Amino acid sequence: MQRMKVKLLSVGLAGCGLSRSSSTKKASSKNYKSVTITMNLQRSGLGKNYDHTFKKAPAKVVADGDQMADIFFDLGLAGNMVGYTEGACVDTIKQYPGEKKVKQLAKPGINLRSVSKEKVLASGCDFLVGWDDLFSDKNYSVKFCKKNGIVPYFPYVCSDSATFDDLYKDYAALGKIFQVEKTAAKRVSKMKRTLDAVHQMLGEEAYKKPIRVFVYDSGEDAPFTACQGMPGDTLKRAGAISIFSDINKGWATPSWEQVVERDPDAIIILDYNHDTKKKTKFLKTNKYTKNLRAVKEGKIYSANCAVMQGSAGSADLVKSIAKQLYPDKF
Repeated sequence: MQRMKVKLLSVGLAGCGLSRSSSTKKASSKNYKSVTITMNLQRSGLGKNYDHTFKKAPAKVVADGDQMADIFFDLGLAGNMVGYTEGACVDTIKQYPGEKKVKQLAKPGINLRSVSKEKVLASGCDFLVGWDDLFSDKNYSVKFCKKNGIVPYFPYVCSDSATFDDLYKDYAALGKIFQVEKTAAKRVSKMKRTLDAVHQMLGEEAYKKPIRVFVYDSGEDAPFTACQGMPGDTLKRAGAISIFSDINKGWATPSWEQVVERDPDAIIILDYNHDTKKKTKFLKTNKYTKNLRAVKEGKIYSANCAVMQGSAGSADLVKSIAKQLYPDKF
């Protein structure tokens, strides 16, 4: 049995069930390449790091949220899934082969944290992916997972310092774990081609003097917004930069006064599930934002929330954002 070691930095994801496609047929123990991953629990204060060795591909994956479920669908691994939740951030942009055949464990808008452990265990789950808080002591803790034969997966892409390179690492790692390395490599190559094309269309000037944007995720008393990490890198590759890029986190909750003070050139609303119009109306009537230059000039755009966090459609999202910010370049 061949053995390879893959280092993974913890962070979170999610997905679920269907019959296998020819590209994802279960590898036998004889031809499966043993893979060892290091679970970086220390990053999130969830405990000590530990190694897990896969001797066969997980066959009953459960994913928490469209963000992570989409990666499994994109890799052709719907047949290895037994369930997923779309979560609050629903991917309303793209559907993947096999997606509709995988059982949803909750209604859209509901995360796995609100699904009973009994329901997850009844699915036979052997591989669980989601954001770090999914694995907190009050939810599906590492101790709970180990006790019930579940491997908790902590993706690179959820880190506060993540970039597209980390998304590529997740594809590579999952490609090895599930023996779909060629598919993973093809997907990554396609993303890189898309990003290169956007870069060429925009030209160097867009990256030297990026458009300053306020990303409005949610919140009325105070805005929840994107700063660095994967959302920050997504903006960067689209010729933009968050007005809160100085905050050393992927996401943060500054004040409305700070938004006004930083006076963004444009606003990008993160769409959860067709709620962009509602959020636009709020920004146009909110006492803090209604007089912003970006609002008065009508420079309010949108991006899918699930994909903005780092997912299968992230490269396409970069292109979408770039088209909205630089329509004359396309």
